[in-house]
Amino acid sequence: MEEQLAKYVRIAHDITEKIIRGEFPEGSILKGRSLLASIYGVSPETIRKAVQILVEEKILYVKHGVGVFVDSQAKAEEYANTWNGQPTLVEELDDVKKLLEDAKDLNKKIEDAVSTMAENFRFQVKESIRFSEVEISEDSWIVNKTIGEVNFWNYTEATIVAVKRKEDGLLQTSPGPDFPLKAGDKIIFVGKDNLSYERVLAFLTYGIEE
Repeated sequence: MEEQLAKYVRIAHDITEKIIRGEFPEGSILKGRSLLASIYGVSPETIRKAVQILVEEKILYVKHGVGVFVDSQAKAEEYANTWNGQPTLVEELDDVKKLLEDAKDLNKKIEDAVSTMAENFRFQVKESIRFSEVEISEDSWIVNKTIGEVNFWNYTEATIVAVKRKEDGLLQTSPGPDFPLKAGDKIIFVGKDNLSYERVLAFLTYGIEE
């Protein structure tokens, strides 16, 4: 990359580009080395090295005691072609700015997509998850059995999320397989479809067919 080159090489490239663009026409004299050093923020020795490169490439020529002159725009173009299309610092800066703009646009699109997904997820959750409640009757066959013993999920495909005890009104959330079921308990569950409630009610009433 251009920024990895020595300063005097980068300056030589910059002067070359100015010649190609016509800022320094053929036959014109360049500013003095001290002034160029001030413009580029380097030492006169660095400018001397940059000029020497361009003299060797026959882009500039030196009249001793007079100054440095532009010799050939064509040679400048030939020299520029030897950079193998390497971008200049200005071009690289433009590329970086473009990438940052693209990244900003991409981030905005990602944020919008995530927001849309979140909204859709919330909507789907509200639409697909339905909590139902059923009370265990006194004569239900599951009275005094544990959730694990009756294989509740296996036969109803419904998940018990909580059990509300009649005797004390306490709510047991996420009851495990060893939780005992009693008459009057209210089972709060989540089913997979609209028939879940009917399956659970039939299960509590009739049990399973052997």
